[in-house]
Amino acid sequence: MNNKKFINESLFGSRTTHDLTSQAFEIKKNNFGSNITYSPKVFIPLTTLCQDSCAYCTFVKSPNEGGTYLNMQEVESIALVGEASGCFEALFTLGDKPELKWKFALQELNNFGYSSTHEYLTANMKNIHENYNIFPHANPGLMTSDEISEYRKYSPSGGLMLESFSPQLLEQGRAHYKAKTKRIELRIETLNQAEIFRYPMTTGLLIGITETKEELINDIIELVKICKANSSIQEIILQNFRAKMNTLMRNNAEVTNDLFLRIIATVRILLPNHISLQVPPNLLSDVAIYLTSGINDFGGISPKTIDWVNPDHLWPDIKNLEESVLNTGQSLKKRLPVYPNFINNEWLSPLVFEKVSNVIDSDGYPRNE
Repeated sequence: MNNKKFINESLFGSRTTHDLTSQAFEIKKNNFGSNITYSPKVFIPLTTLCQDSCAYCTFVKSPNEGGTYLNMQEVESIALVGEASGCFEALFTLGDKPELKWKFALQELNNFGYSSTHEYLTANMKNIHENYNIFPHANPGLMTSDEISEYRKYSPSGGLMLESFSPQLLEQGRAHYKAKTKRIELRIETLNQAEIFRYPMTTGLLIGITETKEELINDIIELVKICKANSSIQEIILQNFRAKMNTLMRNNAEVTNDLFLRIIATVRILLPNHISLQVPPNLLSDVAIYLTSGINDFGGISPKTIDWVNPDHLWPDIKNLEESVLNTGQSLKKRLPVYPNFINNEWLSPLVFEKVSNVIDSDGYPRNE
C-alpha cells in the first residue's frame, strides 16, 4: 500500500466519511471488541514551570506568573482524593526540566531537598506507588535512559506526545518557535529509549497546529512508521487543537469534525492492530459522532480534577458518556494506565507488576469490587 497516496485520498478524496469510518470501526471491533475504555484519573500538576514556551499553551507559567511546584503534601492530597474516588491513574503533568531555564525552579527544588525535577518526580512517584492504591503515569517531557530506568520502577507507563514532525513549527511565529524540546528527533529518541528499557508509552499527534495538507499527510506517514518500528508504544492520542484565549494561537482555525473523523479512521486503518487509538472526549464538539470512528479509548477522565492542559473544556459526565456508548452497541469500560497486552514481567518492573496484578481480572482490566 502506498501510504502517502492512501492518506491523501482518504483525507481529501471522494470516498465518503461514512465509508471510511465504517472500515475503521470494523478494525476496531475485530481487535478491541465492543469496549471503549477510559482511565479514571486525577491530574497532578507537579510544576507549571517549563523551559519551553509553546504558542498554544496555557498550562506553563513563568515565576512572575505564579509558576511553581507542588510540595509533596499537596501531591499526596490529590492522590488520596483520587484513591477515594476510585481512580487508577495519577497523571503527573509538568513542564520539561524548568530548572534549565529558571533559577527560581532550582531554588524551589533545593528547598525540597532535590537537585532536579527528575529527582523530585521520581520521589513523588515512589511515594504514591508505595502508599496509595493508584498508579503514577509520568508526562515529564523528554526523558533520558537513566530517567526512564528510574520512572519504570514506580510507574507502569509514561507519555510523550510527538505532536508533529514538521520542522516548520520551529520557525518564528509558529507553534514551537520557543520550544527547543519539541524538536522531533529528540522526542523520537525518548521513545527509542523507552523501547530499550521496556517502558510502555503513550504518544500521538496534536492535530491542527500545522497549516498545510502536506504537513498533515507527512505527520500521519511518520507516526505510522514509528508505531510499526517501536514496540513500546501502547497507545496513540489524536488530540484536536483547541484555540485558547491569551495565547499566540488564539485565532488559529480548529480542525472540522468531518476532517477529524477522516484522520481518525485513516490512522486506525494504518496503525498496527494492537495499538490503542484515543481521542480526548472533553475536546470534542459532539462525542457521539466519534464513537464509531475507529477509536477504542477516551484516555483519562477525572471525577475530581480539571484538565490542567485544557482547563476550559470540562470532562464529560460518565453516566451520559456511558449511555452514548451503549447506543452504539458498545460498552464503556475502566482500564489502568497500562494496557492489558503490556501487563507482564517484560514491560513492568517487579514492584509495579505485583501491584498491578493485585487489582486486575483475568483480562487485564480492573476488577469490579
